[in-house]
Amino acid sequence: MKPKGFTLIEVIVAVFLVTVGIGGVYALIQRTIAFTPVISARLTAAYLAQGGIELVRNKRDSNWLTGDPWDSNLPSVPESGLLDKFERTTIITPSGDALKVSVEVTWQERGEAHSVTTLTKLYDWR
Repeated sequence: MKPKGFTLIEVIVAVFLVTVGIGGVYALIQRTIAFTPVISARLTAAYLAQGGIELVRNKRDSNWLTGDPWDSNLPSVPESGLLDKFERTTIITPSGDALKVSVEVTWQERGEAHSVTTLTKLYDWR
């Protein structure tokens, strides 16, 4: 009768497969942990960029309510130190009968520069 059990080659193959599987899971977890702060910061930057667009819209609407020209005194100054690490730059350029508004939010994360840009056009709607 043949003895029941594993041969040395079967044990080595099984150990190799388990090691490769655990190594792959470890690498996946490590990359997920490394990218989590970047993804969180990118979401925050997207909200800050949209907030910059809303500031310009609000000023345009306030101009309309006060009777001022719709495109006067629109905020386009660079802002730094937003939430300690973000910088927001708003650029307003004339584009025909509208204004092209571009808001870029930049920050440093793990020694790399990152940015999020939002674009829109504003019109004199009155």
